[in-house]
Amino acid sequence: MVVETRYDYIYYTVLGVEGILKLLCDAGTIREAMRETNETVREQIWIKSLNKVFKNSKDYTVNNFRVDSAQYCDDIKHWRHRNIQHKECPVFVKYNESQPVKNEGEGHMFYLYEEEEEEEEEELQLLFPDGYIDGLSGYGGRL
Repeated sequence: MVVETRYDYIYYTVLGVEGILKLLCDAGTIREAMRETNETVREQIWIKSLNKVFKNSKDYTVNNFRVDSAQYCDDIKHWRHRNIQHKECPVFVKYNESQPVKNEGEGHMFYLYEEEEEEEEEELQLLFPDGYIDGLSGYGGRL
């Protein structure tokens, strides 16, 4: 039996200018970001910094999040309402306890995804190096 949810949950973290500066300080990439004049490259530094902070987090609820992309939004409350109408529910995630949840106003929105566990894939590769799993025999059973 499949349980259907009403919404597709999409994870974001939203940072204003002060939040981005704090992020860059936390990740140790502030000098690199301040030297860069190209906006696209600067945004990639922000993404790299946020990925680093998520990966190194001791909080197990956020340490498997990674940033997929970023965009600027001038009215987050309106954007959120519009997405909910289209059955997409934005969930705002904090990368650490001191970050405030920003769900209105303006800011840079970072689209997040959860990194899959690589350990399970590695275990399957060790058990079945040729990648072939066939019914009971694939799991060591007999017919």
